Amino acid sequence: MKKIILLLTVILAMSLTINSKTENTTMIPGNAEIVKCPYCGTEKELMTLISGNTFDAEYWSDNKRIAPMLPHVSPVQKCPNCGKYFFEHKNRHGESKNTSFDCGELTFSEWKEAYKQFQAEGLDGDEMTNIQFWVVQSYNDYFYRNSIISVKPSEEDYQLFSEMVVGFIESFDWKPVKHPLLKAELYREANCMKECKEVLESIPYDDLEDFEKSIFNDIKRRMESNDNIVFKLSV
Repeated sequence: MKKIILLLTVILAMSLTINSKTENTTMIPGNAEIVKCPYCGTEKELMTLISGNTFDAEYWSDNKRIAPMLPHVSPVQKCPNCGKYFFEHKNRHGESKNTSFDCGELTFSEWKEAYKQFQAEGLDGDEMTNIQFWVVQSYNDYFYRNSIISVKPSEEDYQLFSEMVVGFIESFDWKPVKHPLLKAELYREANCMKECKEVLESIPYDDLEDFEKSIFNDIKRRMESNDNIVFKLSV
């Protein structure tokens, strides 16, 4: 698997460009993709799209984009038969004549199970780095993005979240990232305010684009008030 590209402002800029080009495009499903569990051989059908759009899309500070009319298939799937987790891109077995609206999205609880399984199997390198980041996003999904009723994270869950953040930051290659706003943001969410401040101070503010400055200011303001909650970007 290629290393996931997680550059907050780059992704946001690309998303804004895509939005301007696709906002009037109808979401049309294609033939379902077939994936096969490498543990028991059970097949499942997943959604594909011929076209979609980013109308009403939301962009979040942890690099999450939520586009109702441009859903994405989860990179890790759970077998409906044996319950094991596997990478979608490694286990594609053609396409079906049917259509499917199943993206195989995992809950936070399932992402925790997936992490533990892959860790026990000795997964490392870029793939484990990606898993750590997806656990971080699923944590934010469960506690802050998708919760109808406010649920406070347990000490155990927050500790896991913080470990995933630090593990991701330490293993991700930040050298090509000119303005590591995502790095600062993740430190803030993990309540590492000192590290967040150090990253922000390393970024030349005057070199930032206007929308980058807005993100920078939002991170800084929340850091200074000891706020460690993920937030929706104003775009």
